[in-house]
Amino acid sequence: MKSVGVGLVEAAIGASRLIAEHSPDAILFIGTAGVYPKFAAAFELGTAIIVDKIALLPEILPGRHAYLPAVLPKAARSSAALVRALRKATALPRADVACPLAITASAKAAVTAGKLSGCALENLEAFTAARAAAIAGIPFAAVLGIANNVGPAGHREWKRHATKAAAAACQAVLAVLAK
Repeated sequence: MKSVGVGLVEAAIGASRLIAEHSPDAILFIGTAGVYPKFAAAFELGTAIIVDKIALLPEILPGRHAYLPAVLPKAARSSAALVRALRKATALPRADVACPLAITASAKAAVTAGKLSGCALENLEAFTAARAAAIAGIPFAAVLGIANNVGPAGHREWKRHATKAAAAACQAVLAVLAK
């Protein structure tokens, strides 16, 4: 396992570099995520999920404050075959994940980001790792450990729960690799 880096830019560079160096047959991305307020009751901190859809979230403010050019992909998906294998080996729930350009740090922005994206979770790296895999023609899936509630206390919660959340995600991937 190798780290792709933190944030969209570093993850894109890191994932591309690792793909070029190792020519993998598939990519299983492991990381942590925060849960948006609307879904907090559905996902317990320290547990893991399988990522289904990944949405690039260009804006947090509704309206025309920011937008992505039409030619830029705004969504990615985990490989259906890899998701089936993960589900069969782990029975983990699936969830959609938003990848914003920065950590969502206010309660209002957390509610808005969840609403705009339609996603349950937030992660900063999965989208660009999925896009790097897609460009290389490599099946991709992600398993994320839930480390925090998105919002003002998110970073403090992440520090407390990141190790347990990452371990839950790693255990899921190890279960698949063992089969």
